[in-house]
Amino acid sequence: MSERRYIRLKESTPNLDGMRNRPDGYLEATDGTIGDGPWRVRTDEHGFITTGNETADGAPPIAFLGDSFVEATFTPEDVRFVSQVERHLASDGLKFRCLNGGYSGATTLQLFNVFLNKIVPLVGRGGTVVFFLPQSDLPIYFRPHSYWYPTDRYAPLLPPVQPEASDLPRGSGALTSILGLAVWAAKEFGIDLVLVTSPHRNAQWATDSYYHRMISEDQHTSLVQRRADIRGAVQRFVADSGVKFIDADAEFLDKPSAFYDELHLNDEGHDIFSAWFADQLRLLLDR
Repeated sequence: MSERRYIRLKESTPNLDGMRNRPDGYLEATDGTIGDGPWRVRTDEHGFITTGNETADGAPPIAFLGDSFVEATFTPEDVRFVSQVERHLASDGLKFRCLNGGYSGATTLQLFNVFLNKIVPLVGRGGTVVFFLPQSDLPIYFRPHSYWYPTDRYAPLLPPVQPEASDLPRGSGALTSILGLAVWAAKEFGIDLVLVTSPHRNAQWATDSYYHRMISEDQHTSLVQRRADIRGAVQRFVADSGVKFIDADAEFLDKPSAFYDELHLNDEGHDIFSAWFADQLRLLLDR
């Protein structure tokens, strides 16, 4: 029996209203600063996670794309940084609807698919898209087949198949090619694109009890090297392309206490990040 293939659209289930609990064993994979939960998760008819804020009728949208850093469903609805950014902007008279399109495990290639096929027809010409470079790229960045890695989690096609091309780009070559497509598509469709590096927990292995407990020193060294390669590739791309850019990664390199694990902000981290990020975004929106 033949099986049809399709491109997976990484989005939350539309029209959802439910409570999310920590999975068994999740607390042990954190530094203990995650909340107790459960957390309410609501989505609109397009699968965007709602902010819980009241927004003005006809307020222009800002779509936020990213992985679980943006999704942030193990955080109270009104504490998630996308929700707080919406309120920070509104307090300055900038009335926007902030659409949380974060999805756990999404890669840059998968987010580009969401951008082109979902976001463009929703925000339209003159709309704004804030594109967080996902930490989910790290496991496949240097692997053979890279963004076309043939697993259910990473492959752009389902069911996944082994790519046959012998010269698929990987590493910085693959990343910057996909980002180039995103910048080109944004210009073609008249969309204001803001590229953002996703921050992460940055600390010395020997002195950070969380890293010391979770991974070996060699694993930590490899992680730091891969992140440095991605950071350098993005910085070179931004310099060449001129795309609007917020380097949240660099800003939060000295704030490991803002994270409850390697990648996710705790509630206090969301407060700190949202205030800083709203200031950065406000400057770009004002132009």
